[in-house]
Amino acid sequence: PRRRSPSTTWSHASRPSWQVGSPLSTEDDGLALPDAEAGEMMRMYSLARARLVPVGHPLFQQTRDFAVEWNRFKAETDSIDFTDMLESAAMQVPELDQPILIIDEAQDLTPLQWVLARQWGARAERFLVAGDPAQSLYQFSGARPDDLLAPIGDDETLYVLPQGYRMPSSIQETAEGLLRRHSGSMMEGREYRPREAREHPDDVGVVRYSDATWRQPEEILASIGRDERDCMVIASCSFMLQPLIKLLREHGIPFANRYKTSNGAWNPLARRSGTTSTAAMIAAFADGAPAVEWVDLLRANSFIVRQAKDYLEAGSDTMEGLLKAEHVEAYKAKDLRWLRERMLQKYVGPADYAISVITKHGTAALTREPRVTVGTIHSIKGGENRVCYVFPDVSYAGDQERQNSREGEDAAVRLAYVGMTRASEELVLCAPADVRRSMW
Repeated sequence: PRRRSPSTTWSHASRPSWQVGSPLSTEDDGLALPDAEAGEMMRMYSLARARLVPVGHPLFQQTRDFAVEWNRFKAETDSIDFTDMLESAAMQVPELDQPILIIDEAQDLTPLQWVLARQWGARAERFLVAGDPAQSLYQFSGARPDDLLAPIGDDETLYVLPQGYRMPSSIQETAEGLLRRHSGSMMEGREYRPREAREHPDDVGVVRYSDATWRQPEEILASIGRDERDCMVIASCSFMLQPLIKLLREHGIPFANRYKTSNGAWNPLARRSGTTSTAAMIAAFADGAPAVEWVDLLRANSFIVRQAKDYLEAGSDTMEGLLKAEHVEAYKAKDLRWLRERMLQKYVGPADYAISVITKHGTAALTREPRVTVGTIHSIKGGENRVCYVFPDVSYAGDQERQNSREGEDAAVRLAYVGMTRASEELVLCAPADVRRSMW
């Protein structure tokens, strides 16, 4: 029978520290450890399994009672968790339909995932592994960046990319300079050259510092207004983006995160779950599109919505016959204020931002790709932009990890390195809101 994943709100046990809540969000803070109320036992138990530590290891000893109850719960509900999926797959080596297996971002594999990858690779005609230990951000879930450097097979061919193709020399040197603080074996003999000048010999890029902090990002807002280039603003934690997002919304500046479209706060103009977005309906109204494309926004006290929709779907492209006489002129004038005053309450919040964008930039701004990207460093890993603003702060929990262990310090260095290396033309290093918690 088909088995299912267990609920993320497990309440099988009575101890608060055993609670299984929402999974730790890597987009919020790759260094942060959840507190006991958010599933500390689950995190420790999953980490022990992912890293294949011996049964006598302290992680297993501390989570022994929890493990008994968790496994009992899974058996009673015929469920499996994510680690069960990996363990089951590792015991059943399949025949591969494709002769080539490629694993990218391999620096983020856990030891358990490496077991599975090597088993599958042994069945492939060609097994290609790519990654950068300096960009490993998932150590909190069991990944070990130095594992990428371990031999994969007796006949392996190792190719080290000697040169980057995104960053000019000034940005490359700044990022590599910070990376030298890392203590891992990946730094032994590391040589990574910047891209060659694309057009002019003096194409070295720009690195500059800003007094803006995540708490006071006004200077970034002003810079975005002056510079028409696409840009990216990133931080280690999502809450550090909230002040800037508030300013962007107030000033009607479109923004998004195409790397993490499921986050509504970062994609307020995007379409959701197969439905037409509020922004798209407002744009349709402002562009004079057939009313059937935006009539869902309106309350019934403007007209009888159900009858109106039936009438419109039957082929009519106007609402003049359905509106009271005093509303016809506002409808013809595409009056956004009139629309806003007659809108269903659930659309009001998103509509205010969309109307602000239209007012300042026109309806086309609602449908084209925004030139401003916001997100956490984890969410945009692998992405790039011409201009990149980086907030340097780590969370309190991340800072504690950094102070308490060399592993935590190395994780902070890699986090900062990934953030810095997103820029292809200009890197703007912002000021820390708290100098004690800066990544650099």
